[in-house]
Amino acid sequence: MSRLLLVALLALAACAEKNADGPREGGTHAVARGRLPITLTEKGTLKTKNSTQLRAETYAKIEWIIEEGKSVKKDEVLVRLDKQDTEKQKEQLENQVTQLEAELKSATTNELIQRQQNQTNVEKAELALDVAKVELRKFLDADDPAERRKLALAVETAETDVGRNEDRVKANEELRKEDFVTENDLREARILLKKAQNDLETARMEQRSYEEYKRPLELRKKEAAVVEAERGLDQARKAAEAQLADKTAQVRQRESSLQRTKHQLQKTIETLAKMEIRAPTDGTVLYGDPDQPWERGNIKVGQQVWQGMNLITLPDPSEMAVTIQIHEADVDKLKVGMKAFVTSETQKDRTFEGEVVKIDSVANAGQNWWGGDDVKRFKVEIALTGTDLNLKTGTSARAEIQVGEVADCLAVPLQAVQEKEGKRYCVRRNGTTTEEVEVAVGATNDTMVEIRKGLKEGDRVLLN
Repeated sequence: MSRLLLVALLALAACAEKNADGPREGGTHAVARGRLPITLTEKGTLKTKNSTQLRAETYAKIEWIIEEGKSVKKDEVLVRLDKQDTEKQKEQLENQVTQLEAELKSATTNELIQRQQNQTNVEKAELALDVAKVELRKFLDADDPAERRKLALAVETAETDVGRNEDRVKANEELRKEDFVTENDLREARILLKKAQNDLETARMEQRSYEEYKRPLELRKKEAAVVEAERGLDQARKAAEAQLADKTAQVRQRESSLQRTKHQLQKTIETLAKMEIRAPTDGTVLYGDPDQPWERGNIKVGQQVWQGMNLITLPDPSEMAVTIQIHEADVDKLKVGMKAFVTSETQKDRTFEGEVVKIDSVANAGQNWWGGDDVKRFKVEIALTGTDLNLKTGTSARAEIQVGEVADCLAVPLQAVQEKEGKRYCVRRNGTTTEEVEVAVGATNDTMVEIRKGLKEGDRVLLN
């Protein structure tokens, strides 16, 4: 049983209980056979099917707003938001950009200087290593062999002198026996031999000292100098890398800060341009969103608005629609594409044709959700046919949706069916008498109900 029929029958039952002596007669109706259209009727709100919504793109106060209901032309100014804070932010960002550009230039110069200094330091370290290696090769290939030959020659020369002086002493000793030389000549020869022997011992000591002490020490010094130069080169390269990385990081940091600040500045400039909202097309001004009328009070001069807040709607009157709220018990009867007839409160003498174009898949708490209404309703949108409709957005309308029909049936007005002790009945008039007849009901619309059993065509029933 539909909700509408249940409401009607409960109302009839209440009236029957109130009038215990019987129903109040309100005339009679002849039972007739024919087509019974099944409809759902609800009140709703007219709106444009298509509209342009103008939203705030920043947080600011409304400085000026055009009068609601006024017709405007394309590019006409509709809203001006307070730019004072945004202008200050723009000035601050411009100063930051100037400072960051100077810092970036300085950091870039320091990076270039560091690269040049690194190149100089590394080249010095490479030169020091080359010198150390050359010194080591020079010692091994030239200085050491030359010194060895020199010391060996000194020993050989000293040995020759010793031999020559030994021969001279022997000769002088023989000549002294023959008294050919004096004792002084012999003594002098012996002194020269002694000196030659001392020179030989000195030469041998110097050769041994060089081989055992000087040469290994000098070789170790040269090799250590190469190792130290290699370490110096490695340290110079690592220090150059670290110092350059630090300078490069400073450049990248300032580049990033400058880019980020420039982006903020550009966004601020764009925001300033958007703080003067113009009409993208011709239309009539409506404040806020027609589907959320409770927010209209927030749209006024001096009011703080937030980013994304819908400030103005410019409806397209060429395509109109009506939105209604359908009870959860009836929503399954509806399908997209069903025909509907709409009447406006402003044009009650005219009926507009329409079609169901949208049925919400999620229920809401209905129009009285703020009052705690537990009844669930589904929003349904009906698009009206035609373009020259001359309807006003936001006004009330009544929609009657054709959900089906019974092609051939007996039907009586809802007022003819009553309920008692869980049964439904009609009061049939037979001449001057009446009798209660139990009936079985079927489909119903806003005014009529199908009678499946209990009455026949031509019977007259009382209307309560």
